[in-house]
Amino acid sequence: MKKQLMIIGIILMGILNSCDNFDVSNENPDVASNINNNPELLLTNLQRSSIRRAVGDSWSEGNLMGQYGARIVFTSFDLFDWGDQSGTWERHYLAIRDAMELEKIAVENSLQSYEAISLIMQTWMFSILTDMYGDIPYSEVNQAVAEEANYTPVYDTQQAIYADMIAKLKQASDILGGSDLNLVKGDLMFGGDLSLWRKFANSLRLRLALRLSEVDATTAESVIAEIYNNPSSNPVMESNDDNAVLEFLASNPDAHPITEESVYRVGSYNEYRISEHFVQLLESFNDPRLDFFADPTANSVENGTPEIEGMQNGIVDGPAYEYKGGDAFLSKFNIDYFYFQPNSNDARLMLYSEVAFIFAEAAQRGWITADDQGLYESGIQSNFDYWDVDMPADYLTGTEVSYDGTLETIIKQKYVALFYTDYQGFIEFKRTGFPNTIAPGPDAFYSTYPSRFEYPSEEQSLNSTNYNEASSRIGGDEITTKVWWEN
Repeated sequence: MKKQLMIIGIILMGILNSCDNFDVSNENPDVASNINNNPELLLTNLQRSSIRRAVGDSWSEGNLMGQYGARIVFTSFDLFDWGDQSGTWERHYLAIRDAMELEKIAVENSLQSYEAISLIMQTWMFSILTDMYGDIPYSEVNQAVAEEANYTPVYDTQQAIYADMIAKLKQASDILGGSDLNLVKGDLMFGGDLSLWRKFANSLRLRLALRLSEVDATTAESVIAEIYNNPSSNPVMESNDDNAVLEFLASNPDAHPITEESVYRVGSYNEYRISEHFVQLLESFNDPRLDFFADPTANSVENGTPEIEGMQNGIVDGPAYEYKGGDAFLSKFNIDYFYFQPNSNDARLMLYSEVAFIFAEAAQRGWITADDQGLYESGIQSNFDYWDVDMPADYLTGTEVSYDGTLETIIKQKYVALFYTDYQGFIEFKRTGFPNTIAPGPDAFYSTYPSRFEYPSEEQSLNSTNYNEASSRIGGDEITTKVWWEN
């Protein structure tokens, strides 16, 4: 026993001497002790959180709202039971909080690259929120931890928000055009390539400027012309190499969220079908992208005559499940590509094809001096290339595809290119009215196609004064209330 006590004593003395002789820390060296020294952690988190939410929303809501897809069961959303989508509101505002904190750290530590990226990400998220809700909290966001904490931010007008978002993107582009920029880590989108971030900033500025086409054409023309006529100062996406996408990985937590790997149930996936509207549009183009986007029906494959059949939007439960004969007679979205492969499908924030279509529309409207037909055809070709589908040699001369100088022709192809990109196809429909084949289904709750989500119910209790003011200003907190820029 004495021997054991002596051994223990020697060990303790050794430990005490070690503490005296060496600088020992109980901190985990693999964990950041101060977020100010590790801004990349904020960047990674806000990208992963916001982009994954946008992808999930695009699948479950955006594709239905733009009538790319339709449901065969649980069809209430497809009947325009949209509600407030509070999860979208909360997730983006939480990510915006992180982005604003990243901006603050970047400014305080002269990390201009992070500052610019933060401004771009904030604007991308704010643009989704304001496009889907209208007037929203903007200028007073993220002030709950200020010296005079503000828990009830005002709702800024969409007009004011758009003016500031466009200015913020110009600011970000100018920062990234400077010298002595710091390296960026933790960037899931572009791997720290600041030239791609700058192109995204200006391309996104094009999108937001064009959104004003029906309410402030002067500003829209001015911004787009400035960018187009000064490419060295305002570089934009020039090919698919510049696309703003997040490429997923083969395993969680970074696999695509709507896949088997991410434990998204195959039964839930099979509740969705390619819409009849989307099928008919692509068939009118004689478009081989249809064969990539959708699988032939199970019944037609069994009979040796594979064909794609779409589901009509806006049919009530019961009859919806029996439409055209039921489940086996309706086409799923390409289940191997979009579901079983964990990382084949990107998160698309913005593609080069959209930039080409924006410039094509600007040229068609006379805002810039450019070849609108060439830009239109470039947008089509790049989208075929993005999906790795061969474009037929005679595609661009087809009756429904050949450029005729009209806005409708441009937007119909742009609509196809915006497939599965958050809410963009729906938003462009509300801006332009095209494709004019999008319409409420036979059992829809409204005869007018809705425009927005309702504000989250928590706002009515936690921020009632500002909620009531905004609701009154926009004409009522209803999904059929038009947003400011709407046609």
